[in-house]
Amino acid sequence: MKNLFLSVLVAAFATEAAAQESHYHRSLRSQDEGYGLIVEAPANSNGMMWSRVRDIDDVAITAPETHADSIARRAAFIRFCEQAYDAYEKKDYYHTITFGDSALSKRYHTPDLYYFMAVSFEQLGDYKDAEWGYKMAMRSGYQKEPAAYADFKERMKARKAEQKRLRREAKRKKQR
Repeated sequence: MKNLFLSVLVAAFATEAAAQESHYHRSLRSQDEGYGLIVEAPANSNGMMWSRVRDIDDVAITAPETHADSIARRAAFIRFCEQAYDAYEKKDYYHTITFGDSALSKRYHTPDLYYFMAVSFEQLGDYKDAEWGYKMAMRSGYQKEPAAYADFKERMKARKAEQKRLRREAKRKKQR
């Protein structure tokens, strides 16, 4: 009886992991498809990459959805959000993005989720997706830090100025 319970439990976890993994691989796009930026994986990510759910059509529900399916989709969204929020609190930015992307694939969103993903993208050096996240957070009504997007733009302006200064210095050193 105990072995039967354990085998059922293992099968349930394997099914859930396979479902999450299949979503992850299904959402990745090749660079030849021209669907925007696919970012290089960070050093601590074991070579995995993430993708952005930029348009609701990316995750369109193709089959008619029953009430039970809708409830299950909402529950999965909540579970992925909780995992993304936990990862954000631990400053695990890569997993914040992957769980956040999985949550967005369920066709729900929250302003906090967009904001946490934006901060995570910025921390990992993906400034294009960080800008997208900040914009979406502000459009969704993120109120906790109303100047977050403006602050991000100022940091990007300062970053570009610093890069320009470093290039000029390198050019001067080369000429000497």
